[in-house]
Order: sequence, then C-alpha cells, then structure tokens
Amino acid sequence: MPVLLDTGILYAYYDRSDAWHERAVTVIRAEAGGLIVPAPVLPEVDHLLGHRLGAKAREVFYRSLVDGDYVVADLPHDRYERVADLNRRFADLELGFVDAAIVAIAEATGVPRLATADRRHFRPLAAALSLELLPAA
Repeated sequence: MPVLLDTGILYAYYDRSDAWHERAVTVIRAEAGGLIVPAPVLPEVDHLLGHRLGAKAREVFYRSLVDGDYVVADLPHDRYERVADLNRRFADLELGFVDAAIVAIAEATGVPRLATADRRHFRPLAAALSLELLPAA
C-alpha cells in the first residue's frame, strides 16, 4: 500500500546521525515500491540535505528520484483552496503551505498513510482527518 513521505522522514533516511534515521530506514525499506513524495516536500529536503550534509547527499537523493525509487505527486490546482482551508481550520497549528499541501495530496490521491517525524502538526491532523501516521509511535 502506498505511503506519502514528509520532509523529516526523507531527510532522516539520508542522515545517519538524525534521531529518526533508523525509523525512517525501516519505514522506507518496508514500503519500497509505494513511496510517494509530495512535490512541495522536494525543495525542503533539497535544502536540508545540502545545508546539513552537503552536495553528495543531494546527489544521492536526486539519483533516487531519477531511478524511480520515489513517485513525485504534484498538488493539483483544484487543491490549493484545500491548503488554504486547512490552514484556516487548524490555525492554531500554524501548518504552513507544505504540511497542508501534504494533506491535500493525501486526500487527492486517496493515500491516507503518511510517514513523518513531525508529530506536532500531523498527530492532530491524523485524528481529525483519518490519516495513518508511520512509523507507529
């Protein structure tokens, strides 16, 4: 079954020193073949890898994209209003564009499974919107 990958889990997969690394590796290896990266996540992962780990880490990530290890899911134009709606509805969480877009993409694709290290934002969203968070806490 496919799973959407959030920024934190993707970054942790590449950074062996990250506290979420082992959990990220476990989830990504278990879900291989059904890994979906929401397009708004790409620049965040690119920035973190380059800033914290350097150009080589970026190259490895790019190669994974080129080789088809991940499927990139764009945010359909008709879901931009949903991003705004989620930010209004959950204003207390201060979601921002990327996290709200991940939820909008989950809804648009019918994939309710999300691998994330960001429990502060996604735990309340999961409870309200019937999303499944991986790895299990």
